Amino acid sequence: MEDSNQKLVVLPNGLRLLYEHLPNYKSFILSISVFAGSRQDPNKKEGLAHFVEHQLFRRNENYTNTQIAKEFERTGTLYNAFTEHEITVFYLKSLNENFTKVYTLLSDFFVKPVFNEKDFEKEKKIILEEIKSYYDDPEELIFDLGNEIIYPKHSLGRLITGTEKTLENITLQDIKQFFNQYYTSTNILISFIGNIPFEQFSELSSKIFSDFPSAAIPKKIEKLPNCTPKTKILKKSIEQSHILMLKRIDSIEPDLILKLKLLSYFLGESPSSMIYNQLREKSALVYNSFTNLEQYIDTNVLQIYFATDKNKLDKSFEIIDEIFNKIQNRKISKDLFNISKNAMVAQHIYKIELPFEKMMNTLRSIQLNEKYPLNDNFISKLKLINFEEFLEFSKAIISENSWSKVEILQR
Repeated sequence: MEDSNQKLVVLPNGLRLLYEHLPNYKSFILSISVFAGSRQDPNKKEGLAHFVEHQLFRRNENYTNTQIAKEFERTGTLYNAFTEHEITVFYLKSLNENFTKVYTLLSDFFVKPVFNEKDFEKEKKIILEEIKSYYDDPEELIFDLGNEIIYPKHSLGRLITGTEKTLENITLQDIKQFFNQYYTSTNILISFIGNIPFEQFSELSSKIFSDFPSAAIPKKIEKLPNCTPKTKILKKSIEQSHILMLKRIDSIEPDLILKLKLLSYFLGESPSSMIYNQLREKSALVYNSFTNLEQYIDTNVLQIYFATDKNKLDKSFEIIDEIFNKIQNRKISKDLFNISKNAMVAQHIYKIELPFEKMMNTLRSIQLNEKYPLNDNFISKLKLINFEEFLEFSKAIISENSWSKVEILQR
């Protein structure tokens, strides 16, 4: 599957290469993505996928973690990794003249890993501090608590990092086993965006990963739990109260998801959006407020977040209720609807013109539906949504009794 600038190639061992040529660029983006994350963590060993990601930075057959850092930094290369519920991504950005060197450095994480007890214990201490940092950040913590109540006793409702307790349950053997099970060629995609010739990228990839294990990964997806709306309240010594409202939508039908994205933008993703404009610009009740659509392979979550002083909470909730009533009574602005569509079109174009954002957009598409968006039809489909259709859709989604809520309140 390819167009004039893009190619998708599957190597004999099942490893996928996704390439896009950007003429005249002096730098490139490269990522190695593993389609496994915290949803694959064993029970009572939550945080394992994330631990593996950390562990791979510590040492391989060629370099220690300090040497790895120096070798990347010597070339001015930016590099990092992250673990989510359904994917783990290692990526870098570097200058074209460094291509062979830095690609080899990153691939050593996969083809030449070294797991030893001393590194394992050291990394465990680092991750424990990472977990504590999240507990100290209400805006970070509240989204973890939100997933916990809408996906009760389910992998999507557990912390990607794990907890102090589950981290202690993880052994070095667990790290090795997870790596061997999920870090296989058929479960990995390597994406390149830049001005290196495809043949050079393909040949080096084939050389590096020719002997990489190719065992098939069974697609085991834990059944989603039942969800009834509920409220979780936590009190902390903080300067603002933080609120998160959540609605779970389990359909993954593409047209529905596109409308959910439009609704999220319409509600709170821009200065003119309904919630942001009313809470901040008109009422001066908040500094930070936004909406978001969180997507997984089998479910979605519409999120509304804001933070304010505890004495302003009642008024803030009153305004959100008024907005919901307007939507349910179909009394919303057609002008704002058109503004939202136009803004989403423009922002989509901005994203796909930035190499890193384009890479992430492609990975998200592959992660969620295993389709390769080499011919992007997002804009044309978005433009087809008409106002009357949006009114009915929004009315159906915004239901007073179907929202869960997390409140982290000032003491």
